[in-house]
Amino acid sequence: MSRCLAAIAVGTNVGDRAGHVERALASLRELPTTRILAVSAWHETEPVGGPAGQGRYRNGAVLLETDLAPQVLLERLQRIEVDAGRKRTPGVRDEPRTLDLDLVVHGLSVIEEADIVLPHPRARQRAFVLEPLAEIAPDLVFADTGENVLEALAAWRDRPRDVRAIVALGEPAAARAWCARVRSSGDRIGFVPTMGALHEGHLELVRRAARENDVVVVSVFVNPLQFDEKSDFERYPRDFAGDVEMLARAGAALAFTGTLATFFPGELDAAGALPHRLLLDPGPSALGLEGALRAGHFAGVATIVDRLFDVVAPHVAYFGEKDFQQTLVVKDLARARGGPPIVVCRTAREASGLARSSRNERLAPTDRVAASAIHRALLAGQVTWRSGERRPAALERALRSVLEAAPLAIEYATVRDPHDWTPEVPTAPLERGQALVAARIGGVRLIDNLRLDAPEPAGRAQ
Repeated sequence: MSRCLAAIAVGTNVGDRAGHVERALASLRELPTTRILAVSAWHETEPVGGPAGQGRYRNGAVLLETDLAPQVLLERLQRIEVDAGRKRTPGVRDEPRTLDLDLVVHGLSVIEEADIVLPHPRARQRAFVLEPLAEIAPDLVFADTGENVLEALAAWRDRPRDVRAIVALGEPAAARAWCARVRSSGDRIGFVPTMGALHEGHLELVRRAARENDVVVVSVFVNPLQFDEKSDFERYPRDFAGDVEMLARAGAALAFTGTLATFFPGELDAAGALPHRLLLDPGPSALGLEGALRAGHFAGVATIVDRLFDVVAPHVAYFGEKDFQQTLVVKDLARARGGPPIVVCRTAREASGLARSSRNERLAPTDRVAASAIHRALLAGQVTWRSGERRPAALERALRSVLEAAPLAIEYATVRDPHDWTPEVPTAPLERGQALVAARIGGVRLIDNLRLDAPEPAGRAQ
């Protein structure tokens, strides 16, 4: 058997899930004539099918290079499952399991036999298989159709489906009553707050919330409290009807909007502004960087998010990692309130690496190309970290070496400990690192960040 690539989907929702995964990876490393090329990030997902009352899954994917024949590899995977305590009930599909190792693709093998079907017959119907696989092997081909993983994921997202009509409400009070009815019925609410002008990054948050909850609620409100530049607030695009159409396709059940007066009834002053005394203190995570450059921004964020949580009372809320410092502020707020849990989702990016943002639409084509230097700078910082560098000043130099070669006006290019936020740059070597950049180009302000100590995306050969 010649060497080929094999993709394994990994899942567990019983017992010590992290332990099951680590032991499975150790067993895969011990397979003869086989090596691990890549390991995806691990995703928390809701069960699809099977008996009611199951726990959430820890899902991921592994890419192997192997000489083992498909049947031999499948037998070895099933042996690892048994060693992990996996028990199968005849005739029951999608039951809880300590460990599930599905052979998704084995080179160009196309097999349909009683004990093995390749490519895996249901892999392209499962986001929890395709999404982690797309992280590590986007060009891997399903031999029966010739489509690659990214194409299969796009087809899954665009699949025809029965989508219930979305409810669109223009008053927070009406949204509050709607959410109360949903909660009283026992449904779990996932909440995605937005300012509209939706793009693929927002829709990814909604899709994830739809996978993990019974109902998804999305707010669409351009919050004047968080704009430090009036012109920026006035230029911000608004298209509630268009946003609602996109949210319906992504799986949202409710979209609502409002005005400052309807979010804070009876609380505005004679000029129609919210008195300063009613603004929340955003806490220590708001100090430095964005907090220093945008006076009052995080107080405005914390105040509106607090009110949105009052309106929706969600079981969980979803935010994008692109606004990293904001996610820290929101987490602090949620802890102070006693909830909801905050899920921070990876930054959605354009093909160039540029972080998706509503502001990108204001970039001229040449500026859009030049702005991709921000992501390249972050990657340069990550490469420097992986080379063993931990000194903040040296990491910052790696960022600036890329940024300064591009036509960008740099506001900051720096690093912080993501678990111990400080207003100023740390002086001691870091144990954990988050690189953060803010820059302007063509009159548009862009921000982005990257976790420096994240595992290498491909897990590298082991």
